[in-house]
Amino acid sequence: MWWMLGLSALSVLIVLFLFGRRNERAVRRDWELLLTPKGERVLKTIEGRVQSHLDLADLTYDEAFSVRELGSLDEAKHLLDVGFRVIEQFSPSMLRLLAAMATFSRMVSAMAPVMPLRPAGFRLAQLASLAYLHQFLHQFLVSTGERFRLRLYVLGRGFGLATRYLLQSTRRIVSNDPESEREWQQIEALREDFQTLTDESMASLRTLLTSLSAEQREHLLERL
Repeated sequence: MWWMLGLSALSVLIVLFLFGRRNERAVRRDWELLLTPKGERVLKTIEGRVQSHLDLADLTYDEAFSVRELGSLDEAKHLLDVGFRVIEQFSPSMLRLLAAMATFSRMVSAMAPVMPLRPAGFRLAQLASLAYLHQFLHQFLVSTGERFRLRLYVLGRGFGLATRYLLQSTRRIVSNDPESEREWQQIEALREDFQTLTDESMASLRTLLTSLSAEQREHLLERL
């Protein structure tokens, strides 16, 4: 008897969860229509600046991997160090952007919904674990504003974590660590994870700009 009641309750919870997810996707589509042309221009400008910085790091790492294949290990190590210096400047700028986004999010009365990070989007196990934790905590927050700021916080932690592991791998390769082959593979994985973190940050910026656009429209309607 009790197991039947438990099974029924579980079935109801699953249906409600799936229905909520479907409604959430529909709400996000509705919100996306609110982004103004000015907001799109701002987004494209920031995306361009951020991606150009990341592209510079990618170009340096591509060259490092290429000269390593040709046998120029010393030159490859030098390029790895240069690549890390680029990321070393890039990560703090992304953290400042995320912090500014969190501040602006508190000025919005209604925040557009966001999705938690996907663990499958990350190659580094530690970043995937962070994404799993984000998915778990996301379910316990009620307001979209809180969920948005949690997303920004996790992204910031992700940038810090990825930068730290990149530094460790670079130092081990430069110091001729016996496990340097594994470190080269980790750097390759981290490059993809930096791109994922950047893409998710830009998606968050789109959400913020959409919410700000809706806020402005609401104020205009109030004046009519």
